[in-house]
This record gives sequence, structure tokens and C-alpha cells, in this order.
Amino acid sequence: MVEAGTVSEISKVSIRISAAFAVVGVGMLYLYIAVTDASTPTKVLWSAVLSLGVAIIFLIAWTMARDALRTYEREAKRKKR
Repeated sequence: MVEAGTVSEISKVSIRISAAFAVVGVGMLYLYIAVTDASTPTKVLWSAVLSLGVAIIFLIAWTMARDALRTYEREAKRKKR
């Protein structure tokens, strides 16, 4: 059987690696936008859409994490009673 500490550590490492790949991926998208032959207004539009997309994804992830934490806290309170 796998220990809980090992699973937790692997989870933390995978989250860090995923975040690093996400940062590199978004950076490469911005680099592609910068070097493309599109006009400046088109580049600004692409950059704005990419930024809004990333912001919305982080907002959704934050909301899901907050809801999961609230559920965990409710269960902990029920177990104490």
C-alpha cells in the first residue's frame, strides 16, 4: 500500500511541474504573438484574449479549490460534533 505522505509529495511535485509547463507554454504563445507578421492591433488583440483566457482559467481553478476547502471544513466540523 502507498503511504499518504508519498502520495502527497508526488501530488505537490506534479502541481509544480504543471505550473512550470503552463508558464513556459504561455510565454511561448506570447513570443509567437510577438514574432508573427500580423499587424500591431491584431497582436494586441491576441495578447488580450490570451491574458483573459489565462485569468479565467485561474479564476475557475481558485473557485474549485475554495469550494473543496469549504466542503472539507464542513466535514471536519461534523466529525467534531
